[in-house]
Amino acid sequence: MPDIPLWRFRNRGQWMKQKKFWRIFFIMLVMLIGSGCIGVYWFLQSTLSTMGGQHYLSGLSSKTTVAFDEKGIPVISAKSREDAFHALGFLTARDRLFQMDLMRRHIAGNLAEVMGPELKETDHWHRVMGFEQVAQAIVQRLPSDQRRVLKAYAQGVNQAMATLAVLPPEFLLLAYRPAAWRPEDSVLVVLGMEEDLGWTGDAERRASVMEAALPGAVRKFFMQPVDRYTAQLLNTNTTETPGYSIPKAELSALLNDPGNHQLHTALVADAAPPKGSNGWVVGPSKTWDGRAILANDMHLSLRVPNIWYRAEIRYRNVRLTGFTLPGVPLMVVGSNGKMAWGFTNIEGDFVDLVVLELDPKKPDSYRTAKGFVRFGERQETVHVKGEPDLTFKVQTTEWGPVLPEPLLSKQVAVHWTALDPAATDLNLLNLDAADTVMAAQAVFNKAGGPPLNALAADDQGNIGWTYSGKIPKRFGLDGSVSRSWADGAKGWAGYILPEELPRLLNPKAGFIVNANQRMLGDDYSYVIGHDFDQGHRAYRIAERLSEANNLSERDMLALQLDTRVEFYRFYQRLALSLLHNSNDKTQMRLKQDLTDWDGFAERESVGFAVLVEFRKRLLEAVMAPFMAKCRNYDAAFRFISPMIDTPLQQLLATRLPELLPDKRHYRDWDEFLLNLLMQASHKLSANDSAGFSESLAWGAANQVIISHPFSEDLPVLKRWLDMPPVELPGCAQCVRVATPGYGASERLVVAPGHEGNGILQMPGGQSGHPLSPHYRDQQQAWVEGIAVPLETGTGVYRLELVPAPINRD
Repeated sequence: MPDIPLWRFRNRGQWMKQKKFWRIFFIMLVMLIGSGCIGVYWFLQSTLSTMGGQHYLSGLSSKTTVAFDEKGIPVISAKSREDAFHALGFLTARDRLFQMDLMRRHIAGNLAEVMGPELKETDHWHRVMGFEQVAQAIVQRLPSDQRRVLKAYAQGVNQAMATLAVLPPEFLLLAYRPAAWRPEDSVLVVLGMEEDLGWTGDAERRASVMEAALPGAVRKFFMQPVDRYTAQLLNTNTTETPGYSIPKAELSALLNDPGNHQLHTALVADAAPPKGSNGWVVGPSKTWDGRAILANDMHLSLRVPNIWYRAEIRYRNVRLTGFTLPGVPLMVVGSNGKMAWGFTNIEGDFVDLVVLELDPKKPDSYRTAKGFVRFGERQETVHVKGEPDLTFKVQTTEWGPVLPEPLLSKQVAVHWTALDPAATDLNLLNLDAADTVMAAQAVFNKAGGPPLNALAADDQGNIGWTYSGKIPKRFGLDGSVSRSWADGAKGWAGYILPEELPRLLNPKAGFIVNANQRMLGDDYSYVIGHDFDQGHRAYRIAERLSEANNLSERDMLALQLDTRVEFYRFYQRLALSLLHNSNDKTQMRLKQDLTDWDGFAERESVGFAVLVEFRKRLLEAVMAPFMAKCRNYDAAFRFISPMIDTPLQQLLATRLPELLPDKRHYRDWDEFLLNLLMQASHKLSANDSAGFSESLAWGAANQVIISHPFSEDLPVLKRWLDMPPVELPGCAQCVRVATPGYGASERLVVAPGHEGNGILQMPGGQSGHPLSPHYRDQQQAWVEGIAVPLETGTGVYRLELVPAPINRD
């Protein structure tokens, strides 16, 4: 009621009537708002799918049953592969329809149509790539058994949409209805994963700029191919050992370049955590009862809902358990009871930027080994919500589409396995019948799709590693920098044949590890990549496994959660050397915190956050002056390398006076570095009751928020849409990779034939609907590292999918 003075009323009776009126008004208003909220709630409840009951589905060949456990995870029982994946499409769409639609729209370049002009640029890029046309060509090339599975899955998705009385709330909010699902859409989702894991065009662009701007010795020093951890893992099977000599004269010349006095900002950045994961297999000599065990935790951007969808699928004599990718009829990682498999990203190079030589007389033509030919051309139209359509032309070449951004003032085309219809398929479906590691390796080597490290273990105790996916055979170049292919002396000669791909089977060590590090030495015939991840995670895993015996599934989970990070010992020793003789109280307090750090990245670890920030500042302050010249060639240039710490630590260990990055403001290296250390400390400190600066515990700096795509635009709903913010142990270089918005998208541990002892975790929950009880019911176990059974529990609901009667009219 508004605050109105009593003198405004002629008498008390009038005032009492007015007061009664406002009381009744507010009661009615509250009731109206409450009724509206209840109405909205019940309306949104109606968008949830039911778990029990019966549905008649055309296209099924026989009755298929689904049992859901208390977490909403389905066990599908069917008589054929096609019926099983028909059911999977039906179930996944009911839980994750909006996620599926966003994934196909993203890669096809159709997001701006429903989400607005902010996404025009990403749509433009994907239209240039032409993924829609690639997906159509892939489907036409697939063998008939794979096409049947895609068709069955698409039928299930579309039938699920038809059964929804009301579409999920995201569709209602954006005011659109999703189009029918096609087999091509499943392929688009696969291509989206290939893009996420395998686009290396930016790294080649960066290396090409450095080649143009910097002396060869400087490039070699800053782009070293292996670090000391990887070198030890390779057991010196490479001549490319870390620690190239410092090119003092060339680096000094860059520092003294007259155009380099004004340092550019954001010239150097830490490499983003690799989208690739940890994976290892241990053989009978390492386990307590002579079994082989596989462990796999895949690292990706964390989102709501989670990228994976849990399922158990049974048909004929097949029993698959693990993770599927919404939109794709495939058990991506898991076990078939005889053999278990998992993947990590190779961090290889499957993209080349081809410099185009234009005909000076006819700029619509480019040179090839056969002479000048005209560009191909197609027109693309991006529909934009709230704005006119964006229509543009895409030029194409025999190597691929022409990128809109020139490189070193020249046009370039992109040649990429993801754009070759012959390089993507669903051959991994055949893992359902692979009963040994050797049989699985044959499937991996023949499969298309994202090139990956494939690890496997079987119930006979075999363990193995190989590559999956198509890897190019280059000739005349190594693919690290852009080149012209016009003379025919450079290019690709198809893909490495299955029998030529490397395999590792039952090594003497009793285990195999990959954490995105380089796996092969100089003796392998073909180029796999240039920017493998540094080897600290893999080294730590191998260190633990080499010392261990009598391992069980819970031991494997404990290793997945390991937070020891010796990687930062160098920076701890450096910081303590700078504080050695200090009498400053703040510096003495910091010295104590850093001395007490025990080498782990736990929530309560004090001093570690300062080391992480100190390293970030070192990367920029020490390296940027040597990279400034690259901005003359590319205004957006930024140096990023997973091996960046090797040259950085060499510069810091020697501290050559002539290479002091900022001679105008600092007398020597110690003064320069101490200033950076105190900047890092002040950023990550709080004052205690006595007024002393105290380092924050790591958990306060490493807070992870897993967000829904709408939560930033609808902050009032963040509480319901996002997972709760949490302080997580782990770091980018830890076995337990954990950074804000990025980390383990799942954790799987399984011994084939002993799935009942297996462990499986994922953030969030099975459902993508915020009102579902299964929206976040797996989150806490993922946060705390609690062992969750791989296999589903007792069935709580039962759903029957029945072949629809044939209408003979």
